[in-house]
Amino acid sequence: MGFTPDLPQKLLEDQSFIEDLARFADGVLTEKQVRQKWHFFDEAEWVTLAQSNELVEKIELEKTRRIRSGATKRELAQLHVTKAPAVLDKILSDEHASPKHRIDAAKTLDDLAGFAPQAGPEQDRVIIRIDLTAGGGEVLEFDKSIRPNPTDKANVIDAIPQARPPISDQQEPTPPRRGPGRPKGSRNKPKTKTAPQEMLPYLTTTKPTDGGGTGEPL
Repeated sequence: MGFTPDLPQKLLEDQSFIEDLARFADGVLTEKQVRQKWHFFDEAEWVTLAQSNELVEKIELEKTRRIRSGATKRELAQLHVTKAPAVLDKILSDEHASPKHRIDAAKTLDDLAGFAPQAGPEQDRVIIRIDLTAGGGEVLEFDKSIRPNPTDKANVIDAIPQARPPISDQQEPTPPRRGPGRPKGSRNKPKTKTAPQEMLPYLTTTKPTDGGGTGEPL
């Protein structure tokens, strides 16, 4: 396209042009790519764009938006990862490299080439079925989301209701057994002192009559 007086204003309103200049500023696109796409073959035309304060401001705003959205990081990663095959080939072809490193490089190249088996599509939900009917229970089926979901609930199918015994038929709990020791309330009873068994013969003997006693048993 030729450089006309009304062209800069059109470019200022072209979001694709602003995005390409932001990619150029971030290193995603080269100057050659931008100038060829937008037909800036004249050096004066290219220099004139850099002198527009309004254009520079819009480019800076677009750069900030792309950083926050992750677009800059993603596109730079896609750009730099294209260097991986050459690096991996260098490791694979190096006979002095560790055999493990060469094998890992071969596996990674195979993955990048798309020949390795890919994992199946990621499932959004998982279903667990538990059959407890053999013991008179229920058949439980849990259909859950892999990611936490507070709205998920367990689904019970083919449920067999279990009769609960009435409260009157339930056994009363056995009271706990008391350990060995003094019975409850025995501390308040007076203690009766009895004579030792070995003192009984002395207490039942007769008292001598020399002292005027009666000789009756004590």
